[in-house]
Amino acid sequence: MAEVSSMKQAVDVLLKKGLSKREILTNVDNSHFPFEDEEVVMTFIDLQIECSSDDEFNKLVEYLYGFNLNQ
Repeated sequence: MAEVSSMKQAVDVLLKKGLSKREILTNVDNSHFPFEDEEVVMTFIDLQIECSSDDEFNKLVEYLYGFNLNQ
């Protein structure tokens, strides 16, 4: 499993694994990840840690969709 040290790296790993932005958003708060790929599951766990607050979750949305949520 590749080391994932930030939200952006986690998102990049998941996108490269073929997940859509919607799949990332809908699975980030799951307690069970419906994926066979261990790297995907471990990356989601890392992403959950990165997005443990509303502010961090907003950063995830902003990173995925390019929204400026601070306006």
